Amino acid sequence: MTKVIHIVIVKFKPEVTEEVKERVGSEIRALKDKIPEIISATAGKNFTDRSQGFEYGWVVEVKDKNGLSVYNDHPAHLEFVSKNKPLIADLLAFDYEV
Repeated sequence: MTKVIHIVIVKFKPEVTEEVKERVGSEIRALKDKIPEIISATAGKNFTDRSQGFEYGWVVEVKDKNGLSVYNDHPAHLEFVSKNKPLIADLLAFDYEV
């Protein structure tokens, strides 16, 4: 079984406060307790000048490709997306196997 790493980096809309950005990160980390396929979930704010404007990101490790599909379609993830998508100006997602 090959694990999958799911990376997302975002640019928030200008009006989004730091408090809200931190809440989004907390919500990503909390998905680990709601979606059994998640092995680990981390989130944080960029601290370098190399991010091309992307300011926050998260990494979710899942058990395998099927686990990524389960994660993407899970009601808890869909609720997260629905709630937070309006806050995001731009997003890049990247998935790979390890």
